[in-house]
Amino acid sequence: MYKIIVFLISIALLSCCCKSSTQQKETIAEAVVEDTITESPREAKLTFVGDFLFEAPFFTAVDNDYDKNTYFKLVKKYFENDDLSVGNMEVVIGNDGMKVSGDNYNFCAPHYIGELVTSLDMQVLSTANNHTFDRGIKGINSTLDFFDSTDIVTVGTYRSQQDRKTPRIVEKNGIKFGFLAYTLSTNQIVPTQYRNLVGLYRNPETRKVTDEYKTLVANEMSALRPQVDVLIVMMHWGTEFTFEPNSEQKEMAKFLNENGADIVYGSHSHSVQPVEFIGDEHKTLVYYSLGNFASQDDDIARTPIGQETFDNAYQVGLLSQFKVRLDNSKVEISDLTNNLIVNHLNYDMKTFALVPFEQYDEFYEKTHLRYNLGFNRDFINGLYDVVNKNIP
Repeated sequence: MYKIIVFLISIALLSCCCKSSTQQKETIAEAVVEDTITESPREAKLTFVGDFLFEAPFFTAVDNDYDKNTYFKLVKKYFENDDLSVGNMEVVIGNDGMKVSGDNYNFCAPHYIGELVTSLDMQVLSTANNHTFDRGIKGINSTLDFFDSTDIVTVGTYRSQQDRKTPRIVEKNGIKFGFLAYTLSTNQIVPTQYRNLVGLYRNPETRKVTDEYKTLVANEMSALRPQVDVLIVMMHWGTEFTFEPNSEQKEMAKFLNENGADIVYGSHSHSVQPVEFIGDEHKTLVYYSLGNFASQDDDIARTPIGQETFDNAYQVGLLSQFKVRLDNSKVEISDLTNNLIVNHLNYDMKTFALVPFEQYDEFYEKTHLRYNLGFNRDFINGLYDVVNKNIP
């Protein structure tokens, strides 16, 4: 009888041990499964355009009954088919107390220009460029006042140091995009007391890149980098009326790459410049200059008489679209397409239109004010070689 009881107890203990072992294995298996679960890739489509530069001929045409709402008609499709649109606001948006100006390299646009830009469904605009201080601190604030009343995020000019420290982050499709913006200088030097309200990457007096300003940029990048998935730095830099980046652009692009920028957005040259990927361990997509998106000047006083190349290049901007894919924190850029957009100035300067090159037919070509000065389809088509020369 004793042997039977011992046998039964042994069977029961063995059963418990086996059950415990099985449960343990199941728990371990569940843990392994949980460890292998990864986030689904996230994706967003971005549109980059260049300078929004509204000039005197446009204001004059509007005063003479030109329908300004037709200006963006042919390009709106690009902005309606993306997730995030980015550009450079090259003019101050004034208020009732500011005189409108669109020439002599001093720009202050009427309120309706801000409304026109807003109609494009833009999400982010840099306000850091050489025209930032054309109307002093009042111009900075009036521009911010206007865009604060819209859904557009501005970066590069600020109301206070606290405002500057407030991160510019836009989330699309689960991807956090962070923005910083800097300019090489301002036409009117920013007084010391307002200097922290403008993103500058050079010393304003010497117009040289110094360790002080590089440290400022690096610190702002390192503060924003952990908060975002994709870091975009917008740079107003380079030499006007050139097709190639200068040595400073190249050096700063390398610096931004080394400090974690995923994308560098460039402007200022008023002509398109190359697009390329740089970096070894960390890849950065660099736009050295997207040229003018909106502009209405038919002749640039600072370009040599008889050399029409850059007067013509002034009329063309780059609209670039690409996809950003976030896969387990790894940023991938794909489906990059570069489109040239032509600023059509009718021969009588009474009407204007932005025309995608694919729609720039014989009518637009031959009615452009600069057609007889070499601005034709062949010239425009040649600018694709400038933009795409470094893209595999």
